[in-house]
Amino acid sequence: MRLANGLLTWTTDTRPSADAGLTMTMTKPQLISLLAGKGTDGIAMTGDLTLLPRLLAVLDTPEPEFPIVTP
Repeated sequence: MRLANGLLTWTTDTRPSADAGLTMTMTKPQLISLLAGKGTDGIAMTGDLTLLPRLLAVLDTPEPEFPIVTP
């Protein structure tokens, strides 16, 4: 996936972008764990590591009782 201009998109291209500030390589379970606030164990990261806390700081805390589907 790539994050650019506030948009997260999926891609099959596995090459890191030359202008990426931070490149992270992880599995889907690791991504879910990261987004759940459980840390970066096992995630390979190259680049400016200060960008990850900046990104996570702007994410909203999920509302567990949010009605995704309502009748």
